[in-house]
Amino acid sequence: MKKQDIKAQTVAYYDKNAQEWASSHGGYEKESWWKDQMEIFHKYLPKGRVLEIGAGAGKDAESLINLGYDYVGTDASKELLKIAKERNPNAIFLNKSLQELDSTLSKFDGFWAAAVLLHIPKDEMVNALKCISLVLRDSGIGFITLKEGRGEEVDEKTGRHYSYFQKEEFEDLLNLANFKVLEGGIIDREGEKWLIFHVKKISK
Repeated sequence: MKKQDIKAQTVAYYDKNAQEWASSHGGYEKESWWKDQMEIFHKYLPKGRVLEIGAGAGKDAESLINLGYDYVGTDASKELLKIAKERNPNAIFLNKSLQELDSTLSKFDGFWAAAVLLHIPKDEMVNALKCISLVLRDSGIGFITLKEGRGEEVDEKTGRHYSYFQKEEFEDLLNLANFKVLEGGIIDREGEKWLIFHVKKISK
């Protein structure tokens, strides 16, 4: 299957199952799944303009807005963004994939990318990170989570594409895209191991 088809299939899953996915992934809960990590992010970036990549159902959007950030959210799924907009009626949401980020968005002081880069094919990851860097100010702060593991796969049931990384493997890619790791680690959430990265954009 062509990569473009795999990407379209992943987005189609979220469009078709938006309500169900939001319900089963805590999309209507009050607090972010990544509350502790958001506190660390806030320590590194107390205020500023923040871009969320993969806004999903808008739960993290609400938490980021409540922290006082000037927030913009993006997601490739139109149906998930409808839920996010209902939850955060005054927030700005853009129906864009990560690879569609460009300089027309102007610069952000930070970005939040929880459980979204795991859908990027491994050989496209450095370019994806560079797309993020393009809309980030020098010394901008970011947060990334993705699943720990090896290789990549297309889930037979849902058609979603997943890429898995080892900690050092992903750190190498971050370095190639001019990001410095401020904090990194592995945490266990409900039986799944997640890689955690707080990063800073380095000037070339």
